[in-house]
Amino acid sequence: MRSAFFLEESAGSLFCTGILHPQDTGQRRKFLIIPPFAEEMNKSRHVLAALSIGLGEAGHDVLIPDLFGTGDSAGDFSHATLDIWRTKLDAVIEHLGVRGDLELIGLRAGGLLAADAAIRLKARTLTLLHPLHNGRQQLTQTLRLRLAGSLTSGGKQETMAQLKERLAAGECLEIGGYGLSGQLANDLETLSLKQQVPSHLACVNWVEVAKQVERPLMPASQEVVDTWRESGVTVNSSVVACDQFWATQEIAQCPALVQ
Repeated sequence: MRSAFFLEESAGSLFCTGILHPQDTGQRRKFLIIPPFAEEMNKSRHVLAALSIGLGEAGHDVLIPDLFGTGDSAGDFSHATLDIWRTKLDAVIEHLGVRGDLELIGLRAGGLLAADAAIRLKARTLTLLHPLHNGRQQLTQTLRLRLAGSLTSGGKQETMAQLKERLAAGECLEIGGYGLSGQLANDLETLSLKQQVPSHLACVNWVEVAKQVERPLMPASQEVVDTWRESGVTVNSSVVACDQFWATQEIAQCPALVQ
């Protein structure tokens, strides 16, 4: 049955949605879907919800949490850290009742967190949906939004180097309605798929979105996939045809991804 609830935690409640079945048939799989970063999360909610419903209708349990400081969960984004997000995700996994058979799905920057959790918690499978390859990509993308905003508003022109210096000095930068702290910026730079080798997993599914399914994986993605395969990881890669819904101006569907 569909669920929407607040998971109470010491640092505040965590809002979760998904589908949890009342009885375990023994064949049920348990999925945790980790959403992307900031505004990409808002643009992606409908697609992740459709994915959750699809998994639920197939008889599986699935939860999607709003990370600490995002969505309807407690906390301020400016106080978020990687350690807090890890602790909160662990609490959701415990609520999901997983014992060694956790299956993780992560979209964009959520893929970095999913890979991190898969390695820490010895998950069974990992599915990466058009993932960022490292946290530095997310940081650069976010800071570019700040630079573009200052140009269009006629404010003082800033440079990428200046913004990074301010973050390194401990300043919190307001970007698109989110307060990015120096701590979180530093945490993001520690995440890298190429350095996170999930060698124990049964398999990794790497899925990218493109206008044409004939397109191969992006070169940087293929490099990570090759590195993992050389380390003995079974990686299934594919490309599905739809718009990059997390970045489109209008709400875009992606039925091929849900399939």
